[in-house]
Amino acid sequence: MWKCKDLMKMTDAVKPAKTGANVEVQINVTNIVKYVCLAGIAIVGIIFGSKSFVECKKNEKTKEDN
Repeated sequence: MWKCKDLMKMTDAVKPAKTGANVEVQINVTNIVKYVCLAGIAIVGIIFGSKSFVECKKNEKTKEDN
């Protein structure tokens, strides 16, 4: 027959050790600003480039018609 003290000793051996987790979060604002600026430049470049391409094709078509 098991005694209570023996059961407690057995359960203590099975329990995982209590360990804490350290989490460190670093926010690098300079990298965030850099990538936001690059994304903005890319978006403006795509919009400007596509509009310019369409205008060039329109000009070429009007020159061919004349």
